[in-house]
Amino acid sequence: MKVMLSTPPGTTTEMWPPLGLLYLAGSIRQKREDEVVVVDAFCHNLTPETFLERVMVEGPDVLGMNCSTHTFLATMGALAKVRERMPDIVIVLGGYHATFAAREILNEYGFIDYIIKGEAEGALPRLLDHIEADTDPDDVEGISYRRQGDLVERELALVEDLDSLPFPDRRLLGDFQYGYYFQGIPLTFGKFTTLSSSRGCPFSCAYCSCAAFSQRKWRPRSAENVVDELEMLYRDGYRECVFVDDNFTQRTSRVERICDLIRERGIEMKLYCEGRANHASLPLLKKMKRAGFDVIYFGAESASPHVLDFYNKTISPQQTAEAVTNAKKAGMLVITSYIVGAPVESLDDVRRTIDFARSLRPHGVQYNILDMLVGTPMWESMKEKGMLGPDDWKTNHRIYEYYPEHATREQLEREVNVGYESFLGAWKNVRGLSELLKILVVNPTARSVVMGNIRNPEAIAAVKSGLGPFK
Repeated sequence: MKVMLSTPPGTTTEMWPPLGLLYLAGSIRQKREDEVVVVDAFCHNLTPETFLERVMVEGPDVLGMNCSTHTFLATMGALAKVRERMPDIVIVLGGYHATFAAREILNEYGFIDYIIKGEAEGALPRLLDHIEADTDPDDVEGISYRRQGDLVERELALVEDLDSLPFPDRRLLGDFQYGYYFQGIPLTFGKFTTLSSSRGCPFSCAYCSCAAFSQRKWRPRSAENVVDELEMLYRDGYRECVFVDDNFTQRTSRVERICDLIRERGIEMKLYCEGRANHASLPLLKKMKRAGFDVIYFGAESASPHVLDFYNKTISPQQTAEAVTNAKKAGMLVITSYIVGAPVESLDDVRRTIDFARSLRPHGVQYNILDMLVGTPMWESMKEKGMLGPDDWKTNHRIYEYYPEHATREQLEREVNVGYESFLGAWKNVRGLSELLKILVVNPTARSVVMGNIRNPEAIAAVKSGLGPFK
């Protein structure tokens, strides 16, 4: 059979390769003899029409697609057109949104044949066996489908031994130039990719569905397996890589071993990762910096303890401040992110968070207005309270749609713009300029970002406008 795996058509400025699809392609090729094609419709900015043309040119027997809450409606529109033109094609859906809304999707969208909930590396090849043999796939882990008018649903699928998975074959993506962009500003200028060294999350933040998707199971790859892949990437000419783990620093001994192996094998790459503020000691961050981790991202979320409690965020502002200080001392570029608009949060709380972010003076900052997403603890809580509409599951919703008495859309967007202006203002003084010069000396990525954007009109315009997304 021929299998096409694709991201949804659409537009994006986040040019990261579809790592999940590459893992699926590798698992299919490991266990079956199918022809597998991977199409990154999202990063190629395909429209529904050009996506349909691509599917018809490829002519697959099976089309597998992932989708998020943000892309769900557009994905359904595109797949409806595929079904209309190719009535015999088998359509399989996966990803976070499909996992948490499988029943609703199958009840409403008849052109979806199967949904795989959770991680599909084991399930998809087995489903393909059943499709080829025309047999009932009810023994496939994570499967949801219709059988004679009834819905069949199996428990969510997880991969326990991540070392058993073949490395993603990035050659399936052709020579498309991927990169890391922050607020529209390019941060990478060499051959770029992403890497997943662990999956899952043992925590349960109210705004995040990762814990439910992973059943709160954090599963790491071994340090040796991770660095084997890095070494392969280095030989293939990759020089910049983002670790996409939700909890890269969860087990510090593993991080230290990864760093030791990177240096032992002479791998010289610019590496980026997300860290937890309570796993960010100065010795650890120094070791990471020596191994090439030039950039680290901390999810700070708020400066108000009661807001953090509402989010079930087990990190304090003091821990975030210490983590940022340690990362700066280690010579790393630091990005912090914040969420505004919680139902328990006043505008004074939002302004306190902005002041806190300014005082930390990170090298990058990100403000997000709280989204309501299917599968999150917040969503489940509001569902139990009867606050959700019958079609709310089909797309994302901002929190102000449900709690307009706390803060309006205009108020929150105004504060976000103020936050970005405040971030830039924190650097416009002697101390800020001194810090900037220091990081340029000790951090190669900082130098490449400055030199790569010094004549970039879009980057210059973004900085001049204060980076405010709602202007």
